[in-house]
Amino acid sequence: MIDPQWWPLALAALAVLAGAVSVRTTGMGFALLSSPFLVMALGPVEGILVTNVCGIVAALLNLTVVRADLDWGRAAKVVPAGLVGTVPGALLVLWLPAPVLAIAISLLVLLGLLFTVGSRSLQVPNSYWVGASGGFASGVMTVTAGVGGPGLVVYALATQWEHRSFAATAQLHFAVLGAAALAAKWSLPSLPVAGWALLLGMLVAGLLGGTVLARRVHGARAMRWVIVIAMLGALLSLIQGLVQL
Repeated sequence: MIDPQWWPLALAALAVLAGAVSVRTTGMGFALLSSPFLVMALGPVEGILVTNVCGIVAALLNLTVVRADLDWGRAAKVVPAGLVGTVPGALLVLWLPAPVLAIAISLLVLLGLLFTVGSRSLQVPNSYWVGASGGFASGVMTVTAGVGGPGLVVYALATQWEHRSFAATAQLHFAVLGAAALAAKWSLPSLPVAGWALLLGMLVAGLLGGTVLARRVHGARAMRWVIVIAMLGALLSLIQGLVQL
């Protein structure tokens, strides 16, 4: 008979697998796909901590594969601005009711995504301040909504950022912001060694599976999936805010 205590860990492993496939195929989506199920399986505190740790590892492992496509110029704009954005994000969490904040930010991101998708012929110059704005928005959303991808996607779409370069640079951005979020909590998950071995094994398996899919999903098609994932993240945050009102 199967030990019922293994069911939560099995669900967590499948969540990590799905998140790893997404991040390898599209460059984002790990937290969006995995965190709801990790929270369900491990509880709100432990689940988010595991999401943070696995998200950092997934981004770093993925970065070793795609590092040749990393755009250091854009990274210099979005990564520091993302770290700066975590500070007002944390203050907003303290000052405003969480549901109101989640609804407001989600609506802004959705409007930004819809505008950029509907104005694909309109190209915004890739200036320092445009890139910094995208990184800053991503940092704010990482703290307030737990999903940093949508803010970065708005910047990518507005400046017509090529997908391979976007996906590679996003890994560095998410790894740094994830490490900052983990450091701010000053805590680590308390999973047993066997649990970590299972989750990391599924993470590697997901990255390998995503590599196979990535060969068939290129350019514009991959960017469409990025847009879908970003919209799902914003919608999920919006729904959570409405439910909590």
